[in-house]
Parts: sequence; C-alpha cells; structure tokens
Amino acid sequence: NNRPRTHHTLQSLADIMYGYGFKVLCLIFMARGLIFISTGEKIKEDELTEDEEGIVEEDIVEEDLSDYLEEGEILYKSLWKPKDCAGPSKDGDEVTMIMEYHGKKADGTETEMEHALTTKIGRGQTIRSKGDGLFGMCLGERRRLVIPQHVLRNKYKQILPDILDSVKTYLEVEVTKINKMSWHKFESGLRMAMLEPVESEFCNRTVVYGDTLSVDYEGTLENGKVFDSSANRGTPFGPFVHGKRQIIDGYTETLEGRCLGERWRMTVPPHLAYGDDGVGDDIPGGATLTFDVRLVQLNDNLWSDEVRDRKVLGWEEIYKPEVCEEMVGFDDELYIHYDATREDKSKFGSLVDNNPPYGPFSLSDRGTFVPALDHALPGMCLGERRMVVVPPRLGWTGGHHDSIMVEMVLVKINGHDMIEQMFPEGPPKIEL
Repeated sequence: NNRPRTHHTLQSLADIMYGYGFKVLCLIFMARGLIFISTGEKIKEDELTEDEEGIVEEDIVEEDLSDYLEEGEILYKSLWKPKDCAGPSKDGDEVTMIMEYHGKKADGTETEMEHALTTKIGRGQTIRSKGDGLFGMCLGERRRLVIPQHVLRNKYKQILPDILDSVKTYLEVEVTKINKMSWHKFESGLRMAMLEPVESEFCNRTVVYGDTLSVDYEGTLENGKVFDSSANRGTPFGPFVHGKRQIIDGYTETLEGRCLGERWRMTVPPHLAYGDDGVGDDIPGGATLTFDVRLVQLNDNLWSDEVRDRKVLGWEEIYKPEVCEEMVGFDDELYIHYDATREDKSKFGSLVDNNPPYGPFSLSDRGTFVPALDHALPGMCLGERRMVVVPPRLGWTGGHHDSIMVEMVLVKINGHDMIEQMFPEGPPKIEL
C-alpha cells in the first residue's frame, strides 16, 4: 500500500542543532523516511513527536521492486498463496477479488479502503488475460500491484473512483471466489478453500452440534507428504459426534454448517491440530497441516450420486380457486399467511401465532426475505395455497439447519383481498 509517510520540519531541527553550536551536514531522504546525519547516525521518524516535528508535505517510501514481476505496464508480486492451488483463474472464469488501497472519503479524509470486484476474466473484460498482473491467481492468493499513474487514471479510477492518484499506486488484491469455489478465513487462523459446494436448492440439512458424521480425507504436511488418508485406510473416518471433541478442532470449525457431500481443503494451524507434541513419527510438533475433506455421512444420510442429484427446493399446489382472479407478478404488492413446520415438528408462522398476514412486499423489491418462498410465489392466484420445502440456505435470516415445510396462502394482491370462502378455518389437515 502507499505508505509509510514522513513528517519533518527541518527548521525546528536546525534550530535545536544551532543552539548547541553543532555544525552538521544534513542529507534529507524523504523517500526513505529517515534523516541521515554526517556522523552516520539515523534519526527515525518515531524519535520525535509530531508536535516537535511539525507536519509537512507527505511522501512515500519507495519499495525495492527487484522481486516484482512485470506484465505490460504493471509490476506485481505474490504476497501469499496456498500450498495447494485451487484454480488458477483462467479465461472465462468469474472471479471475485477484494481490492485494498489508500483512498479518499467524500469529506476529504484519507484512509484505507477495500472494494469487492466480481468480473469475468478475458479479452474485453475488466480483468484481461494479459497486462493486468491478475491472471492465473489461485483461490486465496494475495498479490501486490504497482500501477503507473496513467494506467490508474485510464482504468482503475473507473473501478475504484476514490483511490488516491499518485505517480505509483500500490494495490493489494486477494481472490476470494473463482466460479463456485470460495475462500474463507477464520479468526482462529484456519483457512479454507470450498472446492465443491452443494448448491443451496440441493442441500437438505446442514451440520449442527450433536450430529453423527463421517468424512473422506487426505492429510498432508507442509512439504506435501501425505501422512494419512481414508483411501489408504480403505474407509472414511467416523462415525463421530460433531462438537464432542472426538476429532481435532480444525475439523470441528469447518464442519459446522456444511452440507452432505461438500468438499473443502483446510489449512490447519498447530493449535487447532496436534499442537507442539505432534503425533509419533508422522506429524512433527508444531506442524501446520492441510486436509482435503468431503462430508460423506450426516446422521442417517450417506453421500451418493442419487443424493447429489436430488433437489430439495420445491412446492406443490394444495388448493387453487376455480377462477384465478389475480395472479402474482413481479411488481405486485402482496400479502401472505403461512404455517411453517420444522424437522422436530415444532411450528411457527402467522397462522399458528394468530398474527396478521405478512406484507406488504413485492418480488421486485426485497421479497419475503425467505428466498425459497420468493421462488414459489410467481404465478400464484389470489387465494391459492402452496406447500413449499424451504432448504436451510434458502430460508430465514439467521439460519436454520433443517428443511422447513411451509404452507403459504396468498391473501391479497394490489389491495384485492381473497374471498373468505376461499379460506377455510385453520390450516388444512395435512401430514407434514
């Protein structure tokens, strides 16, 4: 990033020296952030307070660019990348990058900023195959770019309008998504590349405390040596109970919220693995470990091709008026009643709680805040009832681990109420 800065007032320093009668030749290297005295001593910027120094024109410390690579007019280097590269990004990929830079807020204050950019890679795209220093990055990789001023003005000012304009601008970029793969960093220091996520509409349940699990896995040391794998053992690891400390903490942290069949690669620091002691001759003390993992059992369900292709999100019509007086459109103002039944048979909703219908809302705005219900609403008639299966990742804000059965009744469209005869007392007697 553009920084370190130097703040020196030469006059105040000269006055001090003159008062003591010293004759000193001062060479000022503002780009280095230091004042060199002819005796060879260095006075660093943190040896005087800003009040003692005063504040003068800011400058930038030049970085040694000898280890940077050149691509077109951009210089770049990799600051960090995973031992095992997921990707790398190539032509046609959709990539999300977090860009960090020094910018200026609307009030003129300079500060560190970041911006998430999602774009396809290739000719004619924001990020090209050549010339931008960003092609071929691994998932989770972090690079620093040095951008000349004219390139900044012609291109990056359009992407990052609040970025500071300077002769050389430093931009740090981290790839957090390549197509469906995503990168996750935990506060504990664990890093995870989600390699094969299960699509939300195919995920019936997510892992919570107390679930019985099994995993396929391969564990490697930092030098790439495989120390253990389910393939070598001929069987998955498990079953074990999630959250009961029957497996290392790195697993526990990444398993929470996973769907059956998902595959990920996690880099586990020693304190979440085997600590300073290690395990026998296979895992040395203090080792950072990498595990490639797939969840193959979640309670009574086992991963298979059939499970992979089984869509969970869906709905069916359980009542429809003979005459469809009004039908849901994208911009219509809507009200619904609903009755939701969870995995444990507990219930909630406007019908159960005797609340007024939910609304008004429209699908063109924020909808119901429950994506599965928004999927099921188009084409519904006034007074129609539908039974909707709401998977956990398409459900209520705050999350739930189970699929919820929701009976939904459309009671009002654009001020038109349904006829009372359409709505028998209480929810229909249906086995849920």
